[in-house]
Amino acid sequence: MSNTVRIGRVQDFPAGEVTEVDVEGTKVLVARDAEGLCAARNKCPHLGLSLTSGPGGRTYADGVITCPWHNSRFVVRSGENLDWVSGIAGRSVPSWSRKVISAGRKPAPLTTFPVTVVDDEVFIEL
Repeated sequence: MSNTVRIGRVQDFPAGEVTEVDVEGTKVLVARDAEGLCAARNKCPHLGLSLTSGPGGRTYADGVITCPWHNSRFVVRSGENLDWVSGIAGRSVPSWSRKVISAGRKPAPLTTFPVTVVDDEVFIEL
């Protein structure tokens, strides 16, 4: 059963940036790209850690967020995984070591959530 929750106003989410919000106990990252607002769970599907804080720092550009823990890259709008486990804490590693770092887990997409805007108010559907 889905639940629609107001998360703010459009101006609360700066263009070209990603913002973390807590939606009823679920950490969500909200991005504002050229197409508008989109949202995904703020949890890397590999280790379950935050995508907006960690040793590699927050990296978001052109609609893509990079995991600060192991450098996997994800399209926030679709959840698509572009690159799986290419480093540790912001540092690149040789391709032969990726299987070791991934701990045998397969590439997985981010969980995304529908976002709607009504009269400048932003809603997310969990």
